[in-house]
Amino acid sequence: MLSNTPLRTKMIVYTVLGVFLILTASTAVIISTVTTQEEKLAYQQSVEMASNYANQFDADMKANLAIARTISTTMESYETEDRDEVILILKNLLRDNPHLLGTYVAFEPNAFDGKDAEYVNAPAHDETGRFVPYWNKMSGNASVAPLLHYNTSDYYQLPKATGKDTLTEPYFYEGVFMVSYVSPIIKDGEFAGIGGVDVSLDYVDEEVSEVRIFDTGYAFMVSNTGVLLSHPTHKDWIGKKNLYDFGGENVKKASNDIKNGIGGRLETIDPTTGKNVILFYEPVETGDFAFVLVVPKEEMFAGVTDLRARLLIISAISILFMAALAYMIARSVTKPINRIVKDFKSIAEDAVKGELGVRADTDVAIDFREIPKGLNEILNAVVIPIRETMRVTNALAKGELKERVKVDVQGEFRELEDTLDKFSETLNMIIDDSNAVLTAFQHNNFKRPIQIQGQGDFKLLTDGIEETRLVLDRITTQRREAEKSLMEYARKLEHSNKLKEELESIINSSPVIVFLWKYEEGWPIEFVSENVTRLGYNVEDFTSRKILYGDIVYPEDLEKVELELAKNVESGCDVYNSDYRILTRSGEIRWVDERTFIQRNEKGEVRLQGIILDITEHKKAEEALLQMEEIRKKEIHHRIKNNLQVISTLLYLESGNFNDEKVIEAFKESQHRVKSMALVHEKLYQSEDMISVDFADYIQNLANYLFGAYSVGDKDINLKLDVDNVFLGMDTAVPLGIIINELVSNALKHAFSDRESGEICICLKKEEKGNHFLLTVRDNGRGFPEEIDFRETESLGLQLVINLVDQIEGSIELNTTGEGTEFRISFRELRYRQKI
Repeated sequence: MLSNTPLRTKMIVYTVLGVFLILTASTAVIISTVTTQEEKLAYQQSVEMASNYANQFDADMKANLAIARTISTTMESYETEDRDEVILILKNLLRDNPHLLGTYVAFEPNAFDGKDAEYVNAPAHDETGRFVPYWNKMSGNASVAPLLHYNTSDYYQLPKATGKDTLTEPYFYEGVFMVSYVSPIIKDGEFAGIGGVDVSLDYVDEEVSEVRIFDTGYAFMVSNTGVLLSHPTHKDWIGKKNLYDFGGENVKKASNDIKNGIGGRLETIDPTTGKNVILFYEPVETGDFAFVLVVPKEEMFAGVTDLRARLLIISAISILFMAALAYMIARSVTKPINRIVKDFKSIAEDAVKGELGVRADTDVAIDFREIPKGLNEILNAVVIPIRETMRVTNALAKGELKERVKVDVQGEFRELEDTLDKFSETLNMIIDDSNAVLTAFQHNNFKRPIQIQGQGDFKLLTDGIEETRLVLDRITTQRREAEKSLMEYARKLEHSNKLKEELESIINSSPVIVFLWKYEEGWPIEFVSENVTRLGYNVEDFTSRKILYGDIVYPEDLEKVELELAKNVESGCDVYNSDYRILTRSGEIRWVDERTFIQRNEKGEVRLQGIILDITEHKKAEEALLQMEEIRKKEIHHRIKNNLQVISTLLYLESGNFNDEKVIEAFKESQHRVKSMALVHEKLYQSEDMISVDFADYIQNLANYLFGAYSVGDKDINLKLDVDNVFLGMDTAVPLGIIINELVSNALKHAFSDRESGEICICLKKEEKGNHFLLTVRDNGRGFPEEIDFRETESLGLQLVINLVDQIEGSIELNTTGEGTEFRISFRELRYRQKI
């Protein structure tokens, strides 16, 4: 192609191309350097702006948290216990800080002044009487009301649990979107309540929505979890939309950065404007919020684009200037050359016409004169070889391949004649070999290869024949293999259909019903095995959508099944089991065990595949076993009670064989201990759950028994009971019953020996912390001897009490400061793993 291009054009093109490459490279370097710096500057300005706004809001949040901390600190040192004064303090704080939505304190029950009972349903109090005043401007004007939901909401429960200052996640309180700054009130090392302030997120939205960058850029804020706290246009998104709604894989990383308090940026599509934007996000340290700046990319880099365009225009002008200069240089060089070329063209035209005697004009510029002289000499030397070559060529054209050059010439003309002879020989051999291969083709033999490989254009001929042979050979081989593969595929297809029929037969004859559901309301069924007829339905009932799967689930179990499925889908579970009831077509209730496989495709769409098995008979068997187990437990406790009563009777009878009062007394005390244990088993036998004992009733029965056993009827000794409604397990009830037996027995025997009247008081109270209880056994008798250490006494009864108190992981104290004797036992209910 270049050989046909004029010299002048080549010179212009080469000059312009060189200049173009140099200017392009230099312009590219300049544009890259300048635009990179401009882009860095644009990014830096956006990051600094986002950081400045984030720091501004962080300062506001710290100031609000300081107000909450001031309220709690004031309440910690407040000793006046004047509720009206505290309410006035909160009102003044709300008035002095117009940006606040509300101020409040909330105390634990009776933690402020111990007078909650006097303020039930009073202003700023609820039905509990707790001191929970809340000054707020929710309705526009400031008003006071009791706090709501403090037993469950984070604004109270988080500082109570952690004992630290808390900034809550944004939440709706009585329809207002807000955050709470809360500080715990600690008195004597114990949590007493909270002091806090509420800030409406409307003011955040108003301030952030005013932020503008470039032409259409804007800003918004998000919480720690990515929930939108503001938006300049879509106010309905606030508190409902999440940063994930902006789409894109980078949003996940940005959300994790915000949760971890890390700043950064990401490029995405703005769902509001549809533009390609860059989101710059910076953490707001207090509360783990983040300030997000949304900058349209085209506006951010508008200056960079303009600078790039101007540099390109300058480069284009330079290229045009150099093209004009190259044209002038080329014209001065090519003018004499064109004259010689014109003369050469005239000679060539004559030579084409067969006039080989024409010669070139040598009257040209001295720098180019040797060119026409040389041409004339070449023409003189070429005429004879050309004529001989033409003769041989004409013979070859007639098919006379044996004809050869007969003129003796020298140099390259000799090579030309040798080449022509060689061409004749090669062409003759190629034709013979090609005919042999084509003859083999006629007999469907494609294995015979080309043996003579030609050169140049002859190589195209021989390679073409060889490629044709190879293609035909490959096609023949592939056809045979395809026929073989089709036969094998037909065999496998027949086998697969047979297996499918066998599998469907197995499923339809099994008790297991196979379903394929859609994860939609009511669970429409896409497939169900034919053995669904076991439930009275047929396949058409479900596939035609006349009946949804949710329609056959027992109504009382439907909500449970829906919640369980939603929970497993949301948690990413792949398979789970569930038992519930369904209705057959006849209305019969049957129990089924469902094994559900949750399938998810690349788009996140969910389909449900599962099997259900009728387990009604299994459920009935389980219920029968549970009834038998309950009867067995009752029988065990009944027999233990009877055996203990027999032991008590034997002890009583055996004591009649002795005269020693101490021995008789020892038998009597053992009899009482056995009786206390028998009463426990009797109460367990009478209880509904066979696990815990109604201990208030038990203490009454045990005390009545001991009063009768020690014959106090002739004395005016009263029993006073102050027992909470307490139920204790057997591991705690048995030792505790023996303890009460020993202490009451000691009081009956020793406290009133010289008196005709008295009082024994048994008090059992459940303390507020956990499973802790306080047992008090008190009498107003003559008192415990001061010279005796009840922990080191030789009395078997008191030793037994000490050991049993340790057994129930309790502590015992003796109080003799007042009248009589008082034992105080603090313990907790033992929680042993139930034996099966």
